[in-house]
Amino acid sequence: MKYFFLPFLVLLFGCTKTETTTPQDTLPPITQVGANTAGCIINGKVLVPKNGTNSINGGVAYGLNTSRGSNFNNLPYGNDYFSIIISNLKDKGHNYWIYVYIDNLSNGIGQYMVEQSNGQFFNQTSHNPQIIVRETYDGVSGKTYLSSHNSGTINITRFDFNTLYNTIISGTFNATLYNDSNPSETIQVTDGRFDLKI
Repeated sequence: MKYFFLPFLVLLFGCTKTETTTPQDTLPPITQVGANTAGCIINGKVLVPKNGTNSINGGVAYGLNTSRGSNFNNLPYGNDYFSIIISNLKDKGHNYWIYVYIDNLSNGIGQYMVEQSNGQFFNQTSHNPQIIVRETYDGVSGKTYLSSHNSGTINITRFDFNTLYNTIISGTFNATLYNDSNPSETIQVTDGRFDLKI
């Protein structure tokens, strides 16, 4: 009789369900080495760049993008806009993407006050530092949140310009943004950081 229970116990305890959980996203450390990392927390949700697939040609759609104006490489260096877009293009469900813009980096290291956004990008943007956040659901755009006068800061902690495209730009940012359709609704952007080699 004791031999009958042994296979039963093996079967009972050997079939326990193992649960797999997706590891929670964590922010990269704040560094100044050109690590090509970035991220922030938006209303308590961690946003780090994640690549996706381009729906048109099947290529890679990058979750971390930078842009700079045509005069950025001319003296005085940084004398044009610089922007960063951080987006999660991989995960489904509720996500955000964020656009951080500085109109002129020729002052180099220091604090830049976040000002009023007009909701436009690149050369159509306001001529002042700004932050825009867009909410997405399964890749479909939802609410847009804009910065306002003195609504946050962008701190440039390293700006080593090199004309051979090894310029390192590092910094941190935070802001309170308002819903452009309902200004009484706000979200918090905290713990923002970037460390880029461009």
